Amino acid sequence: MHDLARDLGKNVELTIEGADTELDKTVIDQLGDPLMHLIRNSMDHGIESPAVRAERGKSLTATIHLSARHSGASVLITVSDDGAASMPRQCATAPSNAAW
Repeated sequence: MHDLARDLGKNVELTIEGADTELDKTVIDQLGDPLMHLIRNSMDHGIESPAVRAERGKSLTATIHLSARHSGASVLITVSDDGAASMPRQCATAPSNAAW
């Protein structure tokens, strides 16, 4: 992730919530690629460059948040970011948050 952020010229911090949520190893193995796709998508399309973030009064370092929690018999995994699509006027048409 840090290599991709550097290649894109973006400062990104990954935060993780629910790291202790238990999942079967086969499920974890199957989620690796889709999770990386969502994180890359946030970095490519949601997170602005440091210059644009500064213009908008945001921190120069963006945050991508990965959350996992039990919801009944299922586990809810959410990837969200504080990028451009999370600005209130754009949320209805272009959310950068994804959950399944």
